[in-house]
Amino acid sequence: MNFVTVVNRVVRNLQGTWNGRHYDIPIGKSAHPEIIAAAIKRQNPVMGSEDPRTGRMDYLVGIEEWGDPTTPVNEAMYNPIERWDRTKLGGARPSEVVPGDNGLYSLRGVEGAGTLPLNVDFADPKS
Repeated sequence: MNFVTVVNRVVRNLQGTWNGRHYDIPIGKSAHPEIIAAAIKRQNPVMGSEDPRTGRMDYLVGIEEWGDPTTPVNEAMYNPIERWDRTKLGGARPSEVVPGDNGLYSLRGVEGAGTLPLNVDFADPKS
């Protein structure tokens, strides 16, 4: 098993999951198996840093042996709620958070939402 040096680039603990097990990544450097480190890295992107054309993205975790950036990241600079950097998309509208009408899904703009029959027999082709 090949261990690598994982660098947490922010000033808070990060979490990751591999094979159903949760891992805490402390501030600074720690050693993890390479396959687990790769999964933790993918699970901790810098929100708003993904280039929609190339897929290049920054991460809150760096792996020293891979030559990843390990300089600190100021999370206060990044406020987006999605991974994409919308500034690189011409004419893109900003993301908008819309609360759901029923607590789970938003029914806004759905014609006839909530009017499904309650007594449908799927075995009967006439119903």
